[in-house]
Amino acid sequence: MKQKSRGLSLNGFSKYYDLVTPAERSRFRRKQIELSGIRPGERVLDVGCGTGSLPVLAKIAVGDNGEAAGIDISANMISTARAKAKRAGLDIDFRVASIDNLPYPDGCFDVVTSTMMFHHLPVEIKEKGLREIHRVLKVDGRFFLCDFLSPPPIAAPLMFLLFVWIPSTRYQLFGKLPSLIRKCGFALPQLITRGVFLTSYRINKA
Repeated sequence: MKQKSRGLSLNGFSKYYDLVTPAERSRFRRKQIELSGIRPGERVLDVGCGTGSLPVLAKIAVGDNGEAAGIDISANMISTARAKAKRAGLDIDFRVASIDNLPYPDGCFDVVTSTMMFHHLPVEIKEKGLREIHRVLKVDGRFFLCDFLSPPPIAAPLMFLLFVWIPSTRYQLFGKLPSLIRKCGFALPQLITRGVFLTSYRINKA
């Protein structure tokens, strides 16, 4: 029996990932930390962390009294992330795991972040992942999401041309993700930024 996809794995792409995506030194990644409102002493989890760029910056932001963690389904990505954290002298909990089965207890994180990953997930895994994020967040926790969502008119033709044939991404381009977020127990998503391609939300647990 064929196992259902949990999303796109970039396992064979780990060596080149930082060459074609924003790494920790980029303005884009640093802006994400600012928008997510991560504060010293908090516990932060990045889901779909890739090579660990955001958890590295999150650990710097939370300081010695805080904690940062990252999960990804790609073992090679996690191996690269661990090496990156070691070089930087940072203690970060990186694990090979899927968003629909987070290896953490209930209510243990102040912040969960996700950047440019949700559009890779089948709708079933989106829902399971959102419920898992809700479970591991503290009562007053928050979820920061940055991804391809309903595009502005200027970008809509290109976005639909490129991605409408991919069911997992098409679901988000048609603006369905915010209602799914609400269905999974979260408060109304708060729009932070809406760029030409990417949209950011801050979402409280309740």
